[in-house]
Amino acid sequence: MKNQQLRPLLWLKRLFVDGSQMPVKERRDAYLKMNFTLLASVWLLVLLFVLLSPSRYVSNWTLILPGAGAGAVVSLDNVGQANSSVSSPYLSSAIDPRINYKSIATSKTLLNAAAKTMNIKNSEFTKPKLKLPNQTGLMQFSINSTSAEDAQQRGWAHYHSLQALLSQLRNDEVQQREDAIRVGMASFANKVSLTQSKLLEFQSEHGLVTLDQFKELALTMERLRHNRVNLESEYQGVIASQKMLEIHLSLTPKQAAGLLTLKNDQLFQQLLIGYTNVTAKLTEYSSRYGKRHPQVVTHRDEQKSILAAISKRCMVLLGYTDKRLMLMLSADDLDGRAQLMQQLLTLDTQAKGLKRQISSLSQQIHDWDHRLYDSNDDAAKLEDLQREHQVATAVFTSALAKMDVGKADIYSSFPLVQLMSAPTLAESTDKLAILLALVGGIAASISIIAGMGMLWIRKPMLQKILTNA
Repeated sequence: MKNQQLRPLLWLKRLFVDGSQMPVKERRDAYLKMNFTLLASVWLLVLLFVLLSPSRYVSNWTLILPGAGAGAVVSLDNVGQANSSVSSPYLSSAIDPRINYKSIATSKTLLNAAAKTMNIKNSEFTKPKLKLPNQTGLMQFSINSTSAEDAQQRGWAHYHSLQALLSQLRNDEVQQREDAIRVGMASFANKVSLTQSKLLEFQSEHGLVTLDQFKELALTMERLRHNRVNLESEYQGVIASQKMLEIHLSLTPKQAAGLLTLKNDQLFQQLLIGYTNVTAKLTEYSSRYGKRHPQVVTHRDEQKSILAAISKRCMVLLGYTDKRLMLMLSADDLDGRAQLMQQLLTLDTQAKGLKRQISSLSQQIHDWDHRLYDSNDDAAKLEDLQREHQVATAVFTSALAKMDVGKADIYSSFPLVQLMSAPTLAESTDKLAILLALVGGIAASISIIAGMGMLWIRKPMLQKILTNA
């Protein structure tokens, strides 16, 4: 039963192990014919490919990405500063920007745009080959076509389309940034308007425009206090000098003024001279005669009459009668003391003037102090409002500056790409396809010869293996 199951496989054994029963010479001729036929077929195909394939011309160009970043700082007086920086595209070890650019350069969008610039069908614009050498920022492109000029034009079309697409992507990024900033700009502007309105309303209501006014108010208070201290010191000095003269003259300023007034009145001086003469005669007669002597009585009555006239004149000139002053005029020589009395009157006048100035300054200090006290809260409130408005203005202005400066930062996500070498104009056809065809033909020929050789020597080898088994 088992032999019956294996019987259908015996012919395979006879085919691979025993082979044909042809003589060796005929078998060798058959192998050679088969070998030559296969080799001729392979090289016929290679020849047809070389002869029938169109000529291809290759245009090469190279792009380079910058290695260093760039930055800028814009300072705004009383506001702050706005920074703009473009980092190096190679700062991140995990991301190579050339890989992103490779995807963009080989994308359908870019290839279709390049085909459109050349007015050809999208399918006719072949994808360029791209190499990314390690440890460099280079991107090496190559594209082939049926003519050298067409290959070069395709290279230029691809390059310009790449730059246009990158510019579009950068503009889209900048626009999205501006849109994000503008979302907050409205609230910033409203904040500035609100703080400005509150500040103007407070200034118009309280009459305090700037903090310099409050500072000037405090400085005015200090100046007034300093002036009052100086005046009080000067006043004390004048009072001391006045007291010394009063003690020296034994007169008050009022009495000294009265003496000078009486001394300068001619009628009073005439009455005083008459009184002095009558008094002298009365003294003389009194020493010679008795109290009731007619001469004594007559001169005594005349003395009383003149004294009454003097008192009346004194009342007219001074508004009061002071017998002591009248007697001083008759007893003393006032010419030598008149200068001191005049100095006493000057000091008295100066003291009164200083006292009035001190009183006026004290009232001013009281008024200014009350105003300063009332302005303390206003100044604090004004400072808070100004600070709030300044902060709002700084935020708003910084946002504007950031938006303007950010327009220069267009290479953050898509770095700058420079053309290192322009698309070349091929001087000869591309031999790569022919070389590949020849290499393929040689490889196929070697494979055929090796295969036929293995078939030729298989019979003794397999028989030996089966015999040993």
